[in-house]
Amino acid sequence: MAYFYLGLAFLGAVAPYSFLGQFFVASGLNFGEIRAQMWVNPVSSYFGLNALISSLVTLLFIWSEGRRQKMKGLWLPLLATLLVGVSCGLPLFLYLRRVFMDRPQVAPLEIAPPKSTR
Repeated sequence: MAYFYLGLAFLGAVAPYSFLGQFFVASGLNFGEIRAQMWVNPVSSYFGLNALISSLVTLLFIWSEGRRQKMKGLWLPLLATLLVGVSCGLPLFLYLRRVFMDRPQVAPLEIAPPKSTR
């Protein structure tokens, strides 16, 4: 299952950027135009607001669940969510969490009390 999540993270990064790349070829790095087109009509506003709220929820989930599990490397899915979106950040976090949970658990070393010499 871990590799399935990793594949989805890759797909979630490549697919959205293929469309954004088309925009950059046509319009250049015009971030004002991106913002304007995101809110140009009710349908695009729906998807824009949905993406923003989903990103916020995903960031909070990654942060809280990762800290609860005491996972390392949380910066990577957080950064992926901020730079790409939920389509990359969430499956990347799920991949890291699956790898973390599948690793062998080391039992705490129990120290026996010293034996009495009497």
